[in-house]
Amino acid sequence: MATQSLQFDTQAGNAARQPEITVYLAGSQGKAERELLDRWLTKRGVGGTGATASAIHYERSPDAPTPQGLVVALTANDNLDDHVMLAPVRVIWRVSKASGQNLPRWRDALLLRNPRNPGEREKARLAAGDEGRWQIIEGRPATIGELRERWRLQSGSDTDGNPSGFARFVARQAELALEHAEYQARGARYKLPRVHKEDVAATPRFREGITKLAAELGLAEDQVSASAMECLEELRTAHDHFVLDLAAKAFHRMYARAYGEVDIDLEQIEMLRRVFASHPVILLPSHKTNLDSPVLESVLAQHRLPPPTLFAGINMSYWPVGPIMRRAGRVFLRRNIGDNPVYKFALREWLGYLIEKRFNLEWFPEGTRSRTGKLLPPKLGLLAYAAEAYRQGRLDDLMLVPISIIYDQAIEVSDFAREALGETKKAENLAWMLKSQKKANERQGRVYMRFGEPLSMRAALGPPDPQADGDTPEARLALQKLALAVSWRTNQVTPITGIAIVTFALLAAGQRAVTMGRIAPYVRLLVRQARDRNQPLTESAQLDNPADIEKVLAELQRTGVVTRSDKGLLEPVYSIAEGQHLAAAFYRNSMLHFVLDRAIGELALLVAAESPPEARRASFWEAALSLRESLKFEFFFRERPVFEESLEEEMNRINPDWVQLLRKGSDPVTVHRAVYRLGVAHAVLRPFIEAYSVVFDTLENLPVDAPFDEPGFIETCQKMGRQRLLEGELRNPESVSRPLFATGVQLVRNLRLVEPAADLASRRAKAAAQTRAMLRRVDIAEDNAPRASTQGG
Repeated sequence: MATQSLQFDTQAGNAARQPEITVYLAGSQGKAERELLDRWLTKRGVGGTGATASAIHYERSPDAPTPQGLVVALTANDNLDDHVMLAPVRVIWRVSKASGQNLPRWRDALLLRNPRNPGEREKARLAAGDEGRWQIIEGRPATIGELRERWRLQSGSDTDGNPSGFARFVARQAELALEHAEYQARGARYKLPRVHKEDVAATPRFREGITKLAAELGLAEDQVSASAMECLEELRTAHDHFVLDLAAKAFHRMYARAYGEVDIDLEQIEMLRRVFASHPVILLPSHKTNLDSPVLESVLAQHRLPPPTLFAGINMSYWPVGPIMRRAGRVFLRRNIGDNPVYKFALREWLGYLIEKRFNLEWFPEGTRSRTGKLLPPKLGLLAYAAEAYRQGRLDDLMLVPISIIYDQAIEVSDFAREALGETKKAENLAWMLKSQKKANERQGRVYMRFGEPLSMRAALGPPDPQADGDTPEARLALQKLALAVSWRTNQVTPITGIAIVTFALLAAGQRAVTMGRIAPYVRLLVRQARDRNQPLTESAQLDNPADIEKVLAELQRTGVVTRSDKGLLEPVYSIAEGQHLAAAFYRNSMLHFVLDRAIGELALLVAAESPPEARRASFWEAALSLRESLKFEFFFRERPVFEESLEEEMNRINPDWVQLLRKGSDPVTVHRAVYRLGVAHAVLRPFIEAYSVVFDTLENLPVDAPFDEPGFIETCQKMGRQRLLEGELRNPESVSRPLFATGVQLVRNLRLVEPAADLASRRAKAAAQTRAMLRRVDIAEDNAPRASTQGG
């Protein structure tokens, strides 16, 4: 039977020293483990005549008291600090090789049997026979002096006044060292943080924070401390290797029937492996469905990559998922914590402690699932806490890894459509989970995962500086830019799917049914554009002939998103099924960022063509920048110089003579036809501009002295939008969408059209008129499209 000698702690001191006395800290659970350790210790000379080694046995249990022998050893004589080496050892149990790949079997879970922690009778049987099923591991030893110094650095105090506290600290250090040994024995897949709230609370930073917070709140320190400890207990996770492995198997089963194996780039997986090996990492995936986390965790498990600690919303902690997932590294966070300073403090310190110990983390930067299919603006809460820990010098660098997860078809898209129309979101619970899983039994295409180029926090924020104020405008701006850079890189690696392209073409037709002859030009345009610009395309997006397009249309027909009519017609026509425009838009929106510059250029061209010829180029850039400003709550834009350069390059790709054609054209329609032989602005931007027109018109009708009730205002927008759609004033059903009205409200607030002011009525009227004018230009682009050549542009 092999033994393994590993570090007591990754920060351990000089390994070359040879103290005269070794004290083994032998942790066991039950009689069988104790007997195995005794046999092993005897072979090491423990207890023999003239032995220089001894052992302190202790029970490995959260509720077990600190062994008295350890307290005695630590307080016997300070002169022995450099002469006594403490060496932690314990037994680990392995899964039967018959189960394959050292993983547990489903029957283990059904029988409530953990092969990595067998019952006492099973341990005795295995200990007497199969040496391949158990192993004794050693953590790297450390002298009492080294541990005493470590205690001083962490707690900021001497050990003399708190011998039992120091003993508990040493016991926890031993467990951490053995954890490190265990994940080395089992593999990096099992590197998981086991953090005790007492370790977080023992730091000078935590104690100083409690003192400061108590003063701010006018409460006793003991009261604030007790509340903070309760919060730390709530944030604590247990890490059970058995549950982790079973969760990985369950996660795969959750999505495999609907999507098969995840489509990944193996080169990106190896890049991620290198990043994991060199830096602590924060994984930042996009969030389209509740399968995102299972998909990512399954991919990491399949490639033997360590699972991160995932921060998730407390709404996902319903029974039985919550209790189980806490044992697999999930931290469930409360919602709306702005009015709970103690919880915010505890969360910040907990996160900072994990970062300081170099554990990998994961959260969804959008904060919630996207209901529109586009990437949502990032929330800065957790990232701000991580940046604060970095700035404090708790580590040298931290790598942020953008991750795109996208589906051919999403099982939750019908729920999103109902919510967009005003229906209340259903609460997550066991019944909800079973219903969702039933949907996942139906084939939905493929799921694609891509990893973007990692971003260095050091490169983005500069070197750590504990004295710097992280709350200055400059520091906040740097953090915002970092968050947006993550979002930008996520978008850039998001692959364009065949379904995204085909729904784009169908939605471009508005509510009309169209033939393959009308669909194919848009499909060819999008595929050619992606290839010319090296934009990522999935295999399903290689739509080079009508037969390939037919396959995609058939999938959309199967799930009820598209209808096909051919009875009594010369040729079949296709259309978005009734009530399915929002579902189709969800798929199309995943690729809009790739055609956004083209669409903005198209509308800016129509605006500029209304100006005198000598002023048109300047008018074009003024209109483009105005559109960029209006759409900043919907899309991610680079800084102005980069945006202008990118748009100029895009216009030259579309037509190298666009400036001359703009100057010479007699009217907007002529200019549009000359430059854009096949336009896309109506397909890309109509939903947003129509929704904004509803928002601005509703606002214009609101008395300037009336209080602004946002929920009520959005409800009024919903009613006005439905009215206008039925009356034919709006062309696109997806414009009547609560998420789009909500971002319209963000724009309204940004333009200061809510706060009372003397000129408020005139500014509201001007904004509404400008939006209606832009909508007329979208109409020109769409009305010009049917007469366009299908070969160019």
